[in-house]
Amino acid sequence: MTRRDRMGRIGQIVRVGLVGALVAVSAPAWAQTGMTDSSLSQVSLGASAVYRGMDEWARMRTALSRLQGVSVSITAISVDGALIQFRFSGTFENLQAVLKTGGLDLKMEANGAVVRLASS
Repeated sequence: MTRRDRMGRIGQIVRVGLVGALVAVSAPAWAQTGMTDSSLSQVSLGASAVYRGMDEWARMRTALSRLQGVSVSITAISVDGALIQFRFSGTFENLQAVLKTGGLDLKMEANGAVVRLASS
C-alpha cells in the first residue's frame, strides 16, 4: 500500500469518525434539558473541521489558536478533515459568534457540527 493509499484510507476513517466518534451537543439538545444561558457553565461540543489541504488547515489552526474564551482540542486529523473538541461557556449560538469573529463558520449539519474557514 502506497503512502497516498494510506492517507486516503486515514481520510476515510476520519470522515466516518467525524459522524460517530464524538457526541455533538446541539442547541436543540440544550433546549430539551431545560438549560438556559445562565445555567450553562462549561459545555463541550465535538465538531468536524473540513478544509481543502494543508494550507487551508494551517489558516484554520491559526484562527482556532486565537479564539478568546474557547478551549480547543484537536482529537484527530487527516489531509482533508479533523475532529475538534470545543469547551466554552454559553450556547451554541455564542460559540458560533466567537468563531465568526475569528474567521470561522460553525454550522449544525445532518451529521453534526461542522467548522470551516469563513467565506471571503
